[in-house]
Amino acid sequence: MSNSEEKERIGRSESSESSELSDPSDPSKLSIEKQNADDIEHYQDEENGREFTEEELEALFQAADEEEEPPAPFFQTPGFRKLLAFVIAVALFVNVAAFFPQVFSLAAIRFLVTSAQLSQSETIKAYKESVVVVRADDRKGTGFVISEDGLIVTNQHVAGNSKEIIVQFPNGMHYSAAVVAIDDEVDLALLDIDATDLPALTLAAESGDAQGVPITVIGNPLFFNGIVNKGETLGILSDRSPPMLAVQAPIYKGNSGSPVINGDGEVIGVIFATSSIRIDDEKKSIGLAVPVEWVWKHLPE
Repeated sequence: MSNSEEKERIGRSESSESSELSDPSDPSKLSIEKQNADDIEHYQDEENGREFTEEELEALFQAADEEEEPPAPFFQTPGFRKLLAFVIAVALFVNVAAFFPQVFSLAAIRFLVTSAQLSQSETIKAYKESVVVVRADDRKGTGFVISEDGLIVTNQHVAGNSKEIIVQFPNGMHYSAAVVAIDDEVDLALLDIDATDLPALTLAAESGDAQGVPITVIGNPLFFNGIVNKGETLGILSDRSPPMLAVQAPIYKGNSGSPVINGDGEVIGVIFATSSIRIDDEKKSIGLAVPVEWVWKHLPE
């Protein structure tokens, strides 16, 4: 074989091998070429028109891993949560402080001390056994037993028109009470409970109009029960219609329905409100009581 024929055969062989490597009809070769093209396109630096180097890619990946998370919304930050907790604490403190002057004023502390001292008396202890707490709906007041079979005096604005009235004695006994008489004119109510052999207070024949008569008032003022205080009568206020008994004694919300007891141990009135009058050119707070005569009018035959 001549040298020229051998060269021609070798040339045809190389051409055949080249065509086989780039044969577009072979799917596997197309897949490899396409995959390589995609890889090149994915890592292409389009801004500079060149392919990223391995060092540049590594630096980019590292920067992406070290990228900080976006900041949390302001309401999820620790500072905001602390501020919110502080505001809530201040609001609660203000609400509690609103009740503080009522419960822990000097006057309130004084009547608690006085009550504790007076309650050492056996006579006062006997009176207190007849004085009850009256609860009707969201109202709390005072009442007192006037008969051994369960007749109790209180105010109309304490008992109201409630469907359920609960009476609680100092010994912890509870009774459901029924209204047997109401007098809107003088804010008086009579209740009845199903009980017997109860300790009862004695009603005076009349309240009297004398001034300076020593009295004892027992009731459930503010958040306390069975509080005893001393005072004196100021006489009948004839300018009111109907006339009411005025007393000088510590009277607070919750004292409504409290008995006004004279030195003979008899009830001469029923506390129902407070007012103010001038005594010796000085404005003073006083208690108003329904004269005992009105209680007698509503007693059952």
